[in-house]
Amino acid sequence: MGKISAKDRDELINSGVLSKKALAEMEKKNLVAKNKSTIKRFMKTADGKFVEPQLYFRGAKGTKPSKKMEEFTTKYNALLDKYATTKTNTK
Repeated sequence: MGKISAKDRDELINSGVLSKKALAEMEKKNLVAKNKSTIKRFMKTADGKFVEPQLYFRGAKGTKPSKKMEEFTTKYNALLDKYATTKTNTK
């Protein structure tokens, strides 16, 4: 069985079909997708082109991140907040 989307979850709750108790049970069984709230950060190159910095751990697919990996990712995100910007113009 697949997950239901966050949009479908909200529609079911608003229409009264899905109760909060049933939703909690579904979330416990990992049947409901989480909201995506990623903010894309960009840096501008010397010639004016926007680039998006990325962080990934090669070979980590299907594994659980360690405490050091989570700490590193948190510090990386803090650096992105400090040095990168959100792109307002989509050209």
